Amino acid sequence: MSDALPLLHCDLAPLPGSSPGQCDHVFASLPADVQAATATVRPFLDSVFAAAPYLGRLAQRRPEGLAACTQQDAAIRLDKAIADVIAAGAESPDIASLDTALRRAKADMHLLVALADLAGRWDVADVTAAVSRFADAAVQAALLGHVRFAAAAGRALPVEDAANPLPGLFVFALGKMGTGELNYSSDIDLVALFDADALRMPADQEPRQRLPRLLQAIVRTLQDVTAEGYVFRTDLRLRPDPGSTPVVLSTDAALNYYESFGQTWERAAWIKARYCAGDADVAQAYLDQMQPFIWRRALDFAAIEDIRGLARQIQTVGRRGEILPAGHDLKLGRGGIREIEFFAQVPQLVFGGRDASVRVSATLKALAALEARGVVDAATLQSLSEDYRSLRAWEHRIQMRQDEPSQTLPLRDADRRHVAAMAGYGDLAAFDAAVEALLRRVHGHFSDQFEDDASLSSQAGTLILTGVEPTPDTLATLDTLGFQQSDQVWKRLNGWAGGKVRAARSPRARTLLAQIAPRLVDIMAATGEPDAAFVRFAAFFENLPMGVQPLSLLMNEPGLAADLISILTIAPRMAADLARRPDMLDVMLDSRFSVPLVQDPPDDFRTRLGAMLSACDTYEAALNAARRLVREERFRVGTQIVRGTADAQTAGAAYSSIADAAVEFMAQAAERETARRSGDMPGRYAVLGLGKLGGRELSADSDLDLMIVYDGDETAQTWFSRFAQRLISALSAPTEEGDLYEVDMQLRPSGKAGPVAVRLARFGQYYFDEAWTWELMALTRARVIAGDGGVNDDLIAAIEAALTRVRPREQVLADAREMRQRLEGARPAQTEWDIKSRVGGLQDIEFIVQTLQLVTAPDGQVIHHSTAAALAALARSGVIAADDAAFLAETVHLYLGMAQLLRATHGTGFDPAGASAGFTRSLVAMARVEDMDGLRAALDARCLQVRALFERYLELH
Repeated sequence: MSDALPLLHCDLAPLPGSSPGQCDHVFASLPADVQAATATVRPFLDSVFAAAPYLGRLAQRRPEGLAACTQQDAAIRLDKAIADVIAAGAESPDIASLDTALRRAKADMHLLVALADLAGRWDVADVTAAVSRFADAAVQAALLGHVRFAAAAGRALPVEDAANPLPGLFVFALGKMGTGELNYSSDIDLVALFDADALRMPADQEPRQRLPRLLQAIVRTLQDVTAEGYVFRTDLRLRPDPGSTPVVLSTDAALNYYESFGQTWERAAWIKARYCAGDADVAQAYLDQMQPFIWRRALDFAAIEDIRGLARQIQTVGRRGEILPAGHDLKLGRGGIREIEFFAQVPQLVFGGRDASVRVSATLKALAALEARGVVDAATLQSLSEDYRSLRAWEHRIQMRQDEPSQTLPLRDADRRHVAAMAGYGDLAAFDAAVEALLRRVHGHFSDQFEDDASLSSQAGTLILTGVEPTPDTLATLDTLGFQQSDQVWKRLNGWAGGKVRAARSPRARTLLAQIAPRLVDIMAATGEPDAAFVRFAAFFENLPMGVQPLSLLMNEPGLAADLISILTIAPRMAADLARRPDMLDVMLDSRFSVPLVQDPPDDFRTRLGAMLSACDTYEAALNAARRLVREERFRVGTQIVRGTADAQTAGAAYSSIADAAVEFMAQAAERETARRSGDMPGRYAVLGLGKLGGRELSADSDLDLMIVYDGDETAQTWFSRFAQRLISALSAPTEEGDLYEVDMQLRPSGKAGPVAVRLARFGQYYFDEAWTWELMALTRARVIAGDGGVNDDLIAAIEAALTRVRPREQVLADAREMRQRLEGARPAQTEWDIKSRVGGLQDIEFIVQTLQLVTAPDGQVIHHSTAAALAALARSGVIAADDAAFLAETVHLYLGMAQLLRATHGTGFDPAGASAGFTRSLVAMARVEDMDGLRAALDARCLQVRALFERYLELH
């Protein structure tokens, strides 16, 4: 730490890319003497407060602390904050005073640490050390204060040593706090234990009853949010078996657990353990007893495989997130901090049992120790060390913005630009490029370290993949199997066998490939178009980030290989998904995977999703769990579409049920998170599904048309707006598991110009008096899919009142015709395969149905959300002629069936020239024609007839 100058001095330049005067309101609220003291550094502070509003609020709360930073160096200011904490523990007369003193000291520490960081006075190591020192002092002060208060109440013996207020009780810091690398806004991981023999308590106090209450009081002092803020969010879940043990355990119980049930991940966690409060001598004795558990002199085969398994799990997490700076998790995402930590921890566990020199906790020191031992080369050490410092520095800047425990770069460019400015980048594109390059570099090192090292022969019968040229027998085998380009197929297989693609870099992957290759080419031959099947499999295999796990699955599950190649051949979109997330292969082994959708028990998916989410203990964990299960279930539905075991109606209903459950549970998660941040919900709400979701006609890549309606007074607008934004984020924001759905909220009253959450009274008024005809047409598909039920009846009544209001028939028909013409001009079909938008396509039928429902609803015509059901009802009531309704229903079934197949297999960019023969057969069979030319002719004729019915029923002539 450099302390030659006061922390804030006149040489400080504003952050790059900043504009002056953005935070005049902050300075205007400061006392005059503070304004004078900070005048020379105001441009710098103005840019800082603009980029990090939390720091501006701290300056307003603690102006004296800001002023002191212009007079004292950072080290003295830190020592003052820590001294205030220690004094609070020793002198506070009551809990309220202790809580207030700790929170004010924390505010001072947070402000000075951020300013020292952004001013360039401290580097990332200084910052993390400072926050960790303060955390140690806070935990010790909270322990001392509460033991003093307990002693005064007769529940503890008087304190004889402030450094050890309750002999026998001690606290370890784990995680970042344990290594002295605590994040700017991090949780602290604590494990509290007591030695029964050393514990000093009143004779009438039972430690196992009293100590948990004491620790819970300490935790409240640290993490409860008051008007003064909080000190540290505290996590006690790294103790042994946290789901069934008290928050304070005896040392005997803990040691017995680790000896009997300790897992490899717990060994890795305890590498970082460090005493932080309480009885230091007893803590050290306990840690000495833990050494054989942490550092095993001899690792058996199972333990080594366990360590490799941990590495694969982390690699799976990293693999799940695309490396895109916007929304990337710098800790858990691919190429993030966790990968560097694991890069150091795994070899530590392997070599630490015999070499004490690698038994260090801090990540950079561990890497250096491993380099000294020859496990890590010097270039890798330098690269990972520099990248680790950058990642931690960026992480702190993310957290400085709003004091949130996040490591995720903001999605919005404007917010990410603030992070970039604090990181020294005046140009967002340059910052994003630097982030992406770093993440790819880190992940490259991480992946290289955990390649398996087994090596076997690469020869497999008459299909020999090695060598400079193919053997005649190998080419003959490929020719016999029906490959037309046997030489090219062999060259590609030969490249894989030589490790020229990522998935085959490790010897183990190459061994598995050699063993399974004969079976794979047999399966490709069985498709009838082996060359096309090989090209699709190659695209899948060459995009895999690693090949051992999927190849092992294919080796051990013969049926899986056939299913996989079938999907790859017919469905390039699903093949791309599998290449990005090969862990989905596991889903294909589930007994439910091939059960026909129509045989699923009602609400089966919803039940499974609810059970999975109930086991998640954080908001972020719930988002990731939902993404995993939804992705897997949508993949299952897509596979049944490809196989022809699910028709359009069944698939649409299945996709919609998945979305219904996802919206329902994400709404519940967003509700809890909003309540946690903004207080209890001031009313009730419902979530409406419209469009394809409302009509239960979703396809593989459909977005969700949603509307949030609430009932509450005028003050509820802010709460429900925050809830709506959090729900949208819960559904659409990318995490390391990807995203759930694209969300479209534009069907709400006034579209983008209207509030994101609509008050029930306003909803009823708008749709009854003000809504455009097209908005009422969209409302015919509105369906309540989530909410607390308190507004459902009133909301449904408001929808019914709006739809059944008498309106001039000619005006409704004219409005509908005009809207369809506008859509044809603004969003014309790009190809003949855009079945939705082309003239005479699905949109024409939907306009017929929705318009006729709207004009006949006042006469008692029942509104149906589904297009097919609405057609049947309109036919029964005579609104549409029976023959016309039958033709339109048949066309809807065809259009939706084709759309389901096209979207599941090719997405929105279908090109017949790139389709496989198997896919083409499936597509033309839907229209009962022989080939693609026949399909085009049949579609053209059908579209002409649909457009003629559109013009007749909307009275265009």
